[in-house]
Amino acid sequence: MRITIVILFLLLAGCSSGIYNVPTKEYQQQVRTLGVLPLVVDTRSVVKHPEATEIFSLLRRAATGQSEVVVDALRKKKGYFDVRHINEPARVLAEKLLLKADVDELGQPRGYQLNLQVLAELCKDSVVDGILLLNLQSAVHNEKRWSRNTFETLITDYNDIMATASVVSADGRVLWEMSGVDAVTILALQYPDFDEAHFNKSDAVNLKFIGISGLEKTLLPVNEEGQSQSPQIAGWLNKVTAALSPTLFR
Repeated sequence: MRITIVILFLLLAGCSSGIYNVPTKEYQQQVRTLGVLPLVVDTRSVVKHPEATEIFSLLRRAATGQSEVVVDALRKKKGYFDVRHINEPARVLAEKLLLKADVDELGQPRGYQLNLQVLAELCKDSVVDGILLLNLQSAVHNEKRWSRNTFETLITDYNDIMATASVVSADGRVLWEMSGVDAVTILALQYPDFDEAHFNKSDAVNLKFIGISGLEKTLLPVNEEGQSQSPQIAGWLNKVTAALSPTLFR
């Protein structure tokens, strides 16, 4: 289990901080007031794991209250006139705002096609210039992974929970995004069983699913005070708030 957590943190550490699709000064001029939507768990994305329902429930627990954390962090950076939490139910947002998930040739999530009318209404009703979208979804993507001794590797399609983020203007333009190669792996649902192949003297390495108990302990470990918070989601959101920091606008 500790090895799994280490791998996840290495994946998080290797990610960049997204990309601005407009010059940062232009971004600062256009987005004076930023709205932050609740962290959405896309239950329409396909999970191959036999306990898919439990996994989505686990993700929703981990996602609760996270957008408020982002709002507080961005307000402290003082890079915007205001940062506002848009208190819409996450499930409603997933149904009405997110029309279709987009992926690249390797299966990496590239954000969503949005309902522009709903987007414009959210911006108007909340009096914001742009909206920060935060999403968790299941993805089947091609990747190389190593054994515990790092001698063996397996390149194949893995099913993971991945995170994307973007700042979208009221007219639907994506001003900044953390998606595609910058999408962050939050939770690996499978692992290649190199040990089984070794002991069976086989060249074939089977993929196996991590049990729901192991997934919960990885995503929501309990601290000494009996509280649980996802280190993976916290690490990802720290990257998001750092990328949208006012120090980058200068």
